[in-house]
Amino acid sequence: MSQANNVVLICVDQWRGDALGCEGHPIAMTPHLDQLAAEGVRFGRAYSATPSCIPARASLYTRLSQTSTGKVGYRDGVPFDYPVTIASEFTKNGYQTQAIGKLHVFPERSQIGFQNVLLHDGYLHFGRKKPRDIGMVDDYLPWLREKTGDPKADYFDNGVNCNSQVARPWDKDEGSARDAG
Repeated sequence: MSQANNVVLICVDQWRGDALGCEGHPIAMTPHLDQLAAEGVRFGRAYSATPSCIPARASLYTRLSQTSTGKVGYRDGVPFDYPVTIASEFTKNGYQTQAIGKLHVFPERSQIGFQNVLLHDGYLHFGRKKPRDIGMVDDYLPWLREKTGDPKADYFDNGVNCNSQVARPWDKDEGSARDAG
């Protein structure tokens, strides 16, 4: 019997590579990420050729340079229309592919080769500016609003906003967070 090969790619914005417990960071407590690092492969010398999320993601997803993707800086609303992506290659080769969280592609519901996508917009101002149902660009907020019974609930109600340094304790019922799985 052959062992299944799982690939988990965690893509975050503005996270220093040494901000992990497994790297010996004196404050960061990252037990789940530390376990993934201990049991899998971690690329400790990887880097992003650009500090801006959209061009960095385009290059990561396509293996193309920023010049080749045409994305060299932060600019929302630019179609993500590449015929080959890391997700499409995994899918083509028999993997079940799932994206969860912020893809930061346009149109927002582009699957870019994934078989399924559960979006969390990461507070994409561009997607929220349009007068439409938030469920068009985010799967988490409709779930949060259903679980809390608050039709206006948002994940930054306690001050944690994109690029924010303010944080307050989470005021939502912890049980609803456990129900997400």
